This record gives sequence, C-alpha cells and structure tokens, in this order.
Amino acid sequence: MLVINILILFQISLCIIVFPFKTIKKNQNEYINPEKEEYNYTHFMNDYFKQLNYITIKIGSSPQEIKSILTYQDCGFKIGKSQKCLNETNYLSYYNRNYSSDFNYTNYYPFPIDEFDKNGNSAEDSIYAYTDLNLQNYKKFQKIGFYLGSDTNDSLCCIIGFKMDNSDKECSKINNIIRSFKSNNIIDNYQWVLQYINKDEGLLVIGANIKDLFSNYEEDKLFITNSNLNSTKYNWGFDIQRVVSGNDNYIVDNKITRGEIDNDLALIQGSSSYFDYIENNFFKHYFENKICIKYMWYLNLYFQYFVIECDKKRFSNKDIKNFPKLYLIGFNAQAKFEFDGNDLFTETKYKYFFNVIFSIYRLEYWILGKIFLKKYLTIINLEEKTIQVYLGKNITNNEKNMDNSENTQNNILIIIFIMIFLFCIFGLLCFLIGKNINKIRKKKANELTDDDYDYTPSNENNTINNIAN
Repeated sequence: MLVINILILFQISLCIIVFPFKTIKKNQNEYINPEKEEYNYTHFMNDYFKQLNYITIKIGSSPQEIKSILTYQDCGFKIGKSQKCLNETNYLSYYNRNYSSDFNYTNYYPFPIDEFDKNGNSAEDSIYAYTDLNLQNYKKFQKIGFYLGSDTNDSLCCIIGFKMDNSDKECSKINNIIRSFKSNNIIDNYQWVLQYINKDEGLLVIGANIKDLFSNYEEDKLFITNSNLNSTKYNWGFDIQRVVSGNDNYIVDNKITRGEIDNDLALIQGSSSYFDYIENNFFKHYFENKICIKYMWYLNLYFQYFVIECDKKRFSNKDIKNFPKLYLIGFNAQAKFEFDGNDLFTETKYKYFFNVIFSIYRLEYWILGKIFLKKYLTIINLEEKTIQVYLGKNITNNEKNMDNSENTQNNILIIIFIMIFLFCIFGLLCFLIGKNINKIRKKKANELTDDDYDYTPSNENNTINNIAN
C-alpha cells in the first residue's frame, strides 16, 4: 500500500497543466493597417499598447467551450458579465451551469463583488486541459474552482488574472486557477509561465519546473529573485541595479530602479533617465532633421506617453544596426538582459517605430512587456512570490519537437526531389539511348540499300537463261 501511494505521488509530481494561447488581434484602426502610408504613431499605439492573450477552455460534464482572456492587470478565475472585458466582443462566450452535472456552488467565497453588479458566488466544475507540452494528452479534471459572477444565458466573458495576490486584497479571496489545481493535488507547485512558441502563440503552463521546459537545461543560466511590491500595486517586478547603453557600456542609471512584468503590454516602457540619454545621444540628429519625430500619445488623463516614429525613406536598417544596445542588469546584478536594434524597433511598410515608450510624467521605473517575455522565459511562483528568468539559449522541448517535425518534412521533400531528379535523368538517358539506337538502325538500313545490294544475276537466273537458249 505504501508503494502504491508513493507511485501515485510520483505521478502527481510529474503532472503539468497546459493550455495553448493566442494573442488577441483587434482592428482598432478601421481600414488603416501597417501596409498603409497613413499608418502612424496613433495606430501603432492602438495596436501595441494593450495586447492581450486568450485561451480556449472546455468546461462542464457536457463540455461547453469558452474563451478566457489572460491578463496581468487582474486576478482570479472569473466567469460572468464583467464590465472589464465586455467590450472584447470577439472573445465573449456562453456558459450555462445547468448543462453540467459536475457543477456545484461552493463556500470558498460566497459573496457578491462589484465587478459583476454585486452578484456572484464561488463555484466549481470540471475542466479539460493538456498534460504535456506536445499537446497529445487531453484530460478531464474535476472540482476546479472559479468565481461565477453572472448566472445568465447572455454572452459572458472569462478572465484568468495573474496579478500578484495579497492577504488584504480581494485577489487572495476569490478562486485562482493555479491554487485550484494545486489544492486538488494535480500539480505539485504554484508556478506558471507563458511560454511563447512564435510571435502570436504559445503555451500557458501551470505547475511546471524549468527542467520540464528545456531539453538541455543549464542550471547556471537560471536566476531567481523575490518579487517586490510597489506601494499598493501588486504587479510582479524585480529590482534593476543598472541600466547600460551601447557597446562602450555607458552607465545610464546606476541606482536601483524597478522593473515590472506586464504581458498585456506588447512594448517596453522606459525610465525618464534612459529617455534623456537616448534622446541626446542617438535621436538628436534624427529629430533635428525631421527624420524621426517625437509624438505624445494620449490614452487618458493619467496615461500619456512619448512615442518615436521614423520615416523609412531616410531611416534604414543601417540606422537600426547602429542603435546602441540596451542592457538591463538585474537579479542582484547577476543577470544581463540585452536588447538590440532589432528588438527595439517595429518595421512597417513606410515607417519604423521605437518599441520603448516613455511616460510624460518622467517615471523612473520600467515596464517590461511582451518584448521581454518573448525573449527571456519567465516563471512566476504564486505562493512563494518569486520570479525566475532563464537566460539559456537552449531549444525548448516543444520547439525541439516542432524542429524535428519540420526536419522530417524537409527530409521527405528532399527524398521526393531526389527521386524526381533521378527519374528525369533516367528518362533523359533512355531518350538519348533510344534516339542513338534509332540512328544506328536507319544508318544500317540506308547502307544496306545503297552499298550492300548485289546487282549480279544469280546462278539460278543464269541457268534458266541457258535452258531457254
């Protein structure tokens, strides 16, 4: 019996929860897209300032498919008519608790909250998820908790928030999808990661260790730190000890600043110190000659930003290559995060846009969005409030499988090409040989007609002639 229990625990420790995610693509600029000459800094910010991801979840004994928005600016696992996401009309879903025999209300948080017009109650239902990075094993998990904010047949939105919870905030009181899987002994830790596979797709992995994600893990490339708090905000963040620019390692800022992680932002928000440096030491010439222009983009009264737009006719890839690299030194000055011109500029048909934006209120901290998270794998532990960043260049297990699949396809194409090539060569040889044989036959026939024919009368004809005489 003890051996069986140990085996069960061992199997549980190996279990991870995986949901494929995609980036939400919304047309906020009507007919103007990056291929249009009219596309400017306003359209760019509309596309990149807030760029959420979503997953598709099957829930209930008779599975109902709902789309859930993933956000760093909210917390909990909630389904209902939330005012926060009802404007995301393409990602609304339908969920009816009466269709599932696995549904139950719970006492986890049986109180209404303002977000759902003071309605709602904690609940649980069965949820389906993958248990491997290759998306081969799909399994049903029962009694997964969430907060049902609106019991209605109208279109609802689902939110999975990754904001740091805290004992005195509502985040720690309502259902959390990571805690729910952990409390059901499905995963053995409180870790999660958004692992990008390509520009707009990836995997939400819950309960994974760094070794699960990389085929050739290097321990000395993993850096861990405690997430620090910024007054009353509960965003995940770490200390940046130095900001360095250029190959000459010029120290832009040598005092500790904060770096927040926010996957909702597709860009990077830089500090005012870096803005001053880069404006005077790189963009000054371009500003003076109207090659690049600094604009102010207005979101609302509290969020206004400087955005840099450059004319592609006079600002080329050569300028991108000459842009001084940006280094953020963090994790007790042990980890160096590097960004070059290719990381820091977005190219459209007619323009380049600088991927680092700056608050007009001269804030001295950084917000690291998708540009950071796509380049550096970041694992967060909800319970221990730690951040792990992996700087290894290894290929992830999932990418390795994709590469193997691509290699297999490439090998098949090569074999087919070789077979076609050999067939053509064989056909050409047969044609040439056949043509040569035909020439030889014709030649022999002509020689037989012209040269080998004996015109001398045969003996038989001579005999007949003699008898006749």
